[in-house]
Amino acid sequence: MSHERRWRRWLSAILPALVLTALLAGPARAAYQASADSNQTAFRPPCVGFTDSLPGKMLTAAKAAYSGLGYATGAFSGTSFTKRHTLARTIDDWGYYVHSHGDYYYNPDGRRYSGFREDAGSCSQAIVYSKDIAAKRAGRESNLVVISTCHNGDSNTTLPAAFGIEKVKATGSAWNGPEFFLGYLGTAYDNDEWMFEQRFWDALASHHRVGEAFDIAYLGSFTHRDFRADWWGSYNGYGLPGPYNPPCPNCL
Repeated sequence: MSHERRWRRWLSAILPALVLTALLAGPARAAYQASADSNQTAFRPPCVGFTDSLPGKMLTAAKAAYSGLGYATGAFSGTSFTKRHTLARTIDDWGYYVHSHGDYYYNPDGRRYSGFREDAGSCSQAIVYSKDIAAKRAGRESNLVVISTCHNGDSNTTLPAAFGIEKVKATGSAWNGPEFFLGYLGTAYDNDEWMFEQRFWDALASHHRVGEAFDIAYLGSFTHRDFRADWWGSYNGYGLPGPYNPPCPNCL
């Protein structure tokens, strides 16, 4: 089945559930901000020799998913997805999604940090380092962070801490707060990330816990057999916005 057909079928399934979730979320949580960034310029000519349509679809899906969970969500790409704009919004973000090129980059301070590249409508793209995000957020925790890039789910990633998420896995009866970080290991390809994220967002829209949604997203096959993802945070959260404590969507 083509990506386009899967996209249309998935949207028809997830959007009603997302609308229902938004209604259940209620106005009290609507003020909690989320940002979704997607680097589209780097995945099309003249920056590369092909046109990749998935970054645009991934941005649309992420915005719908965060909005459905009750976040006041903004979506940005091209000249709207700049390092400056991302760092300005991160101060108020409770949720964050980004699709871009990512790695463990050298910083001008001589050290290496996890990060990803802005879009800015240019083939020469600045890096948003975890160090930059950490300085802006000043330790404030995030609810749901999805980093759809290469290498930012690796064991040495510094991005979870930048978003105030400990690199621990609270499973079973353990609860480490309403926080969840998802990232991909090594080299990840858009078609695999897209397949994984469709399943993940769909599971969250069906009121699965974030850990369950992660497990569900792994079900089935991927184009590349070495595709891998990892997570940190609380398995039993629901990805909902705000500083709530109980691992229960009806306890707010």
